[in-house]
Formats: sequence, structure tokens, C-alpha cells
Amino acid sequence: MNNEYLQQQIQELNQKVDLLLEYVKEQRQKQQVWDDLSNDLYKVGKDAFQTLTKDLDERGIELDVEQAKMMIYRFLQNVETFNTLLNMLQSTTDFIKDVSPIVKEIIIDLTYELDRLEKAEVFVSLKTILSNLSNPDFLKTLAYITTVIANTKPNKELDNKSIFKIMRELNSKEVRRSLSYGIRIMKELSKSNEV
Repeated sequence: MNNEYLQQQIQELNQKVDLLLEYVKEQRQKQQVWDDLSNDLYKVGKDAFQTLTKDLDERGIELDVEQAKMMIYRFLQNVETFNTLLNMLQSTTDFIKDVSPIVKEIIIDLTYELDRLEKAEVFVSLKTILSNLSNPDFLKTLAYITTVIANTKPNKELDNKSIFKIMRELNSKEVRRSLSYGIRIMKELSKSNEV
């Protein structure tokens, strides 16, 4: 019985040693993977650093390592600020996405309204008005008319004329010329309304 017990103990010890050896083997494999990864990263980093150094040298750029470190430290100190900036940028992008259909509708409505105004010849009328406003003769005439209207006030004595006095004034050269001019303007206005 003692021999059996001893045999069992040896077998349990062998199993535990096998488990321990398996665990050590797994740890070695993991360590090997990490070693390979770190070697590969070192080689890639070294190549990238050499390529970057060569490119900077070819372009005549000198890099101060202390300034680069300070920039990295400042970046790390201001990560929250950069996050806020990125959030604002995201909000702006979302706002533009939300507003763009509304702006598109406004532009379409504005285009239709401008087309309607053009068909109604509003722009032609505005162009004519502006060209007349830049015409010195038109401005002089307009100024004269407004001055006469402003200075000629209704007067009970002067404007209380009999029909015969009015007929006599119609015979004067100035009144006939002014009436004829007014009639021509009315005819021209009625022609444009018929079109």
C-alpha cells in the first residue's frame, strides 16, 4: 500500500510538473511574440526615423528635438482643449448638414422669385429708372418739378377763377405747351399699359 501511495504521489507530481512546464512554455511563446513585436517595431521606427531625417535634410529643415518634445508635452497638456475643438468641429459639421436642405430651399425659392421678377420686367424698369436718375437733364427736370410743386401752394384767391378766365389762360402759349406735353405723356403711358 505504501508503494501504491508513493506511485500516486509521483504521478500527481508529474502532472503538476507537466502543467508547470506547459505554463512556462506558453509564457516563453508569449514573451517571444512580444520580443518579435518589439524588434519589428524598433526596426520600423528606426527606418521611419531615418527616412524622416533624410527627407527633412533634403528639404533643408532642421528639427530641434527639444522643441519637438515641448510640442508633444503641450499637446498632451491640452488634450481636453483639442477634444473641445473637435467637438465644436463635429457640431459645426452637424449644423451644416442640418441647415443645408433649408439653405437649398431658400436658394430655390429665391431663384423662382427672381425669375418671376424678370418675367414681370421689374429689372428692366429698375435699369431704366437708374439710367434716368443718372441723366442730368432728367434730374434737372425732376428738381424743377418738385421745386414748383413745393413752392406753389393752394390759394383761394388765385385758384378761384371763372370758366372764362380758365379758358383765357388755356389760350396762353405756356399753358397750351404744358397741356400738350402732359397729353403726350398720358398717351405714352396708355400705350405701355396696352402691351
